[in-house]
Amino acid sequence: QPRTTTPPPHSAMAALAFLQHPVTLRAPASGPYVKSRFRDAPPRGYTSPGPSHSSFAAVALVAAAAGRRCRCRGKVAAYASTTGGLTVVAGEEAKARPDHKVVHFVRHAEALVNAAGRVFAKDDPRKKAVRLDAKYFDSALSDKGLLQCKQLRDGTLEGRSAPPQVEVVACSPLTRALQTATAVFGCDETGGPKLYATEALREFCGKQFQPCDSRRAPEELASQFGHVDFEKVPEGPDPLLGPGRVESAESVDARIQLLLVWLRARPERRIACVGHMQILTRVLKSLEPAGWDNSPYGDLTNLEIRSVPLAFD
Repeated sequence: QPRTTTPPPHSAMAALAFLQHPVTLRAPASGPYVKSRFRDAPPRGYTSPGPSHSSFAAVALVAAAAGRRCRCRGKVAAYASTTGGLTVVAGEEAKARPDHKVVHFVRHAEALVNAAGRVFAKDDPRKKAVRLDAKYFDSALSDKGLLQCKQLRDGTLEGRSAPPQVEVVACSPLTRALQTATAVFGCDETGGPKLYATEALREFCGKQFQPCDSRRAPEELASQFGHVDFEKVPEGPDPLLGPGRVESAESVDARIQLLLVWLRARPERRIACVGHMQILTRVLKSLEPAGWDNSPYGDLTNLEIRSVPLAFD
């Protein structure tokens, strides 16, 4: 049956949510339940007519921004855009299409907060305390991380191939990601690819506030990264995270849809997206229903690159 919803009122994407445009989402006649690991499992034996409620909410938010109605159909979600429905195909099926793009998802190099926490065992409470320490607010790269970027660019980083040639780069507006994208792809060099900062690639922090995952105002960031386009980063204080405030699953899923819409709109076919472990893991997971096989991979490590063929309708 048609489901009518509005953007989540507590979504961190408040700039879009205020529109409150009703959106009707029609589920397919049949299909397997698509379980979000951030929501409760369905009752035993339950078969859903389509994606989970969080998926509906995420698509609804983007559709509301565009003032459009959208549908979820088949195994591939139809994402809203200002020009109507948008379908995504990933992996080998996308690679077979002549119009496909290759998106290289890159986790940032070692940050100061990574280095500080790495000295403790995984279950040591001091490790968690590092991420809660205000001195790591918007953590920059460590000296090792800066060296890793240079070595990767030169093709001399152990266990890593030289980075692919790309035409444009999208990046989280957190300092460590901006530093990584700039150094690895030469975005501040003459003839280097244009670098766009976007909230869509911010780290997902849904359990508790961590200063290291907060960002500075784009006005401040622009003074350090003059070569970066911050047009897609909201002005002023961080709207996603703060003391006592974390991001919802619906909000991060909506950010992922916005990223896909942006990738669809770009004319370039070789694109890099530089971000963080949690957000990139969630992006890659979201592409599995579209055909991407993520099963051969483990957790994203610093400067790991996963190259995903994508095609859009």
